[in-house]
Amino acid sequence: MLSHVVDGQRHYGALRFPQNYVAGGNYPVMVLCHGGLAGVLSDETDNLFSLFPGQCIEDEAFILIPSFRGEDLITPFAGTFSSGGNTSWADRDVDDTRALLSAALQAYPEMDEARIAAYGISRGGAVALLLSIRDSRIRRVIDIFGFTDLSLPSVRARVDGIQNFGDTPMGIGRVTWESCVQPWLVGAFTLEQARLAWIRRSPCYFAEDVPPIQAHHGLSDTQVDSSHTTALLGALAQAGFTSPDVEGFFYPGGMHGLSSLPGHGDRVEPFLCALQLGPRGYCGPMRPNSNGRYAGATFSGSCSISRNDFVFRAVGCPPSSVGLVFASNTIGYTPSGAGYICVGPGLQRLGVGLIDAQGQFSLPVNLRTLDPNLSGLFGVGGNINLQVVYRDSANIWGPYNFSNGLTFTVEP
Repeated sequence: MLSHVVDGQRHYGALRFPQNYVAGGNYPVMVLCHGGLAGVLSDETDNLFSLFPGQCIEDEAFILIPSFRGEDLITPFAGTFSSGGNTSWADRDVDDTRALLSAALQAYPEMDEARIAAYGISRGGAVALLLSIRDSRIRRVIDIFGFTDLSLPSVRARVDGIQNFGDTPMGIGRVTWESCVQPWLVGAFTLEQARLAWIRRSPCYFAEDVPPIQAHHGLSDTQVDSSHTTALLGALAQAGFTSPDVEGFFYPGGMHGLSSLPGHGDRVEPFLCALQLGPRGYCGPMRPNSNGRYAGATFSGSCSISRNDFVFRAVGCPPSSVGLVFASNTIGYTPSGAGYICVGPGLQRLGVGLIDAQGQFSLPVNLRTLDPNLSGLFGVGGNINLQVVYRDSANIWGPYNFSNGLTFTVEP
């Protein structure tokens, strides 16, 4: 169990360790965003694993299960934990999840900052999508019949039934009614505020920021109409995304339940396990810095020379300091300062940058460099290993410290 504070309220989450966990190792992370409007069980993973054909996720990945504000997290081993605050379907759920993820990454440096995926069901599908849009740490997302646009005709029909025919607000109708429509009708929201409230909960409007995604929806779903996934796939296509970065699967006869989507686990698990193929952390964890945090290596952009948009990043560094990045085609593990030099023989100084007030460091990496000392590192198919070293004069272990290493393969 993990607890953290967000917006002044105490929140809770559950963390399942990999079956093959070894202290000091390095493991990917899957954030499991639950469906429904009535809280979450810590053993949600049992149902998930029963649908996966292999054990890649069960054996090798941390699984982080957030509760959302105003909800209970129920565990069979430690009782029930109630997260504070008022419910904010899909929207502030993302804030809660981001805060929990940050807390978990600092508490357990074996969680690889560079390999994080989000998996969401129904309401959680919307949360997973919005999380991936608002947080660049999310590399892949699985959307299981999540809602994507609260202005679709199927949603408007639900709201019409609530407003004009006295239907009980339930499911997606309740989300839209309580979050957007009712506050406008009673004067708590202006029309502009109501419009922004449903846009913030509608991932379709931000499709250009979605990472590689796999979406699943049943064509007989009467709770969240399959038009939501159709609209999302259309928005992604308009933004220029194609296979294999976007995959959509529809299931004839599929309803609003995992068991009605036959074979979807056979598609989901390999997609998530492909996190192993991209940039990944290695060599760590280091000792914490003088602020008690672990500096985690991560990235943004792609590994492609043609796109040339790769940015090496690190989080959890001492604020307002300076970082120096080294690169090598080889790896190492040499004690130094308060940590270890993770790049091996042939290392080159790649560049220097400032660490901001939040402890975040970033350095754009020019994969097309003409510098003769560096150009040999960045050939297509070459393995690159990066690490940042930073001053940490108050650390009892040494006056400087390191992030863990980040390794990736250069692509065309």
